[in-house]
Amino acid sequence: MSKLWLQDPSSVDRATTALAISPFAKAPRAWSITSPIRPMADSFYAARLTNVLRRAREELARWLFPVACLGCGVELRGGEPLHLCIACRARLRPAAPVAPAQTPGPLMRALALWRYEPPLDAVILALKFRRLDYLGRHLALELARALGSELDAVDLVVPIPLHWTRRVVRGFDQAERIAAPLAETLNLPFARTLSRRRPTRAQARLGRRSRLTNLAGAFRVFRPRTIAGLRILLVDDVTTTGATLEAAAEALMLAGAASVVGLAVARTPP
Repeated sequence: MSKLWLQDPSSVDRATTALAISPFAKAPRAWSITSPIRPMADSFYAARLTNVLRRAREELARWLFPVACLGCGVELRGGEPLHLCIACRARLRPAAPVAPAQTPGPLMRALALWRYEPPLDAVILALKFRRLDYLGRHLALELARALGSELDAVDLVVPIPLHWTRRVVRGFDQAERIAAPLAETLNLPFARTLSRRRPTRAQARLGRRSRLTNLAGAFRVFRPRTIAGLRILLVDDVTTTGATLEAAAEALMLAGAASVVGLAVARTPP
C-alpha cells in the first residue's frame, strides 16, 4: 500500500505544497533579489578607483618622464636631445659672450652657449623644478660639443652652489647636475669646492650694482690648498650680468686659484 501512495501524483503535489508553506523552508538562492546588490556596488566602486589610480599614475609618469616636447608639446619618439623636437631645437639662438666689468676683475673670461628664451627656458626650468636630472647631462654634452675647444686650459670644474637651505628645499643643485657630467665629458676632475656663506636675494629683478652688492662676500672656498695654482672652470645654468660668476670667481682667486673662466648654459638677453 505504501508503494502505491508514493506513486500517486497527488502525494507529490501535497509534499511540494507543504514545503512551500513551511516556516523552516529557505527560499532558493535563484529567487533572491537583494543578494547581488552589494557585490555589484563593490565591483563598481572598485573599478572606478582603479581607473582613477591608473589615470593618476599616467599623469605622474608624463610629468616625470615627459613624452612631449618641452617647448611646444608635440609628441616625441624618445631620446631627443634636451627633450626638444627638431623645430624647437632650431629656435635655439646663440648668446654673445658674457661681458665682464670694464675694470680688471676675477674672471679671465665668461662664456654662454644660448640665449635664455623659449624654448630653452622650458628645458632649464624642467631641470630645476621638475627634477628631470638627465637634462643636466644633455646640457653638459651640448656645452662640451660647442665650446670644448675653448676650454683646453682648464684644470678643475667647479659648480656655482646653492645655499644649503635652498638645496634642501629643492633636493639638488642644478649647476652641479650640469658641471659633473661636463667634467666627465672633458676628462677633467670635478669638485664642490665652493659654498654660500648666506642666502642671497633672487637676482632676477636686481640691477648690476645691486647684484654685486647682494653677492659681496657670499661665497667661500673649502680647503683652499686643493685649488691653489689651478685654472678653474666655473659652471652655472643661467647668467645675466655675470655678477654671480664674478663673486664666485673672486672667492676662488682669493683662495689661490691661478685663473677662473665662467661658463653658463644660457645668458638672459639684455
